[in-house]
Formats: sequence, C-alpha cells, structure tokens
Amino acid sequence: MFDELEKYKTNGHFFFEKNDDLREFCNAPKSGIGIYLIYALKKGKIELVYIGSTGKITQNGMIKTRKGGIYDRLVNGKQFGEIRNRAWNKQMIIE
Repeated sequence: MFDELEKYKTNGHFFFEKNDDLREFCNAPKSGIGIYLIYALKKGKIELVYIGSTGKITQNGMIKTRKGGIYDRLVNGKQFGEIRNRAWNKQMIIE
C-alpha cells in the first residue's frame, strides 16, 4: 500500500482509528510542503478517500510553507464542516 511513497524524498504514514487523538498520532512534518493521501481500511479493503496538499511553489521558484506544515494542515484543517481532529472521529462513527 505504501510502495508509491518510496519515490519521494520524505514520506511516512500513520494509522488512525476511531476515538484516537489525531494530534497524537499524526507524525507529518511541521515544516515543508507536500501532498497527503488518506486511505480507509475497511473490511479488508483499501480505499483512497482524500488527497490534500499544503504549501506552494511560487512562480519565481520559491517555496512558500504554511505555518505548521503538513501536520497543521492535517490536524487543524477543516473537513466535514469542522476541524479534522474532531471531524474524523465523528465521520468514522457515522460510517
């Protein structure tokens, strides 16, 4: 499942389950830019459910990093109408 990440210089993953605290389990870098892929593991099947990104490369080639990096985007970004740290648990219970 994580083979596609090997081509990137920096990569990682973590597992998150219902009732976990995303702030504790998220091991994404707090600096830098990049993309993140969210997979759901349900009933022995893997499904890509979300693709996100943070930061920008400007037209002059400079890297513009969001404060808090990918970690902040994952933990404090909004999804399902509220902050992911709360939203993911609620959505997992619904599904």
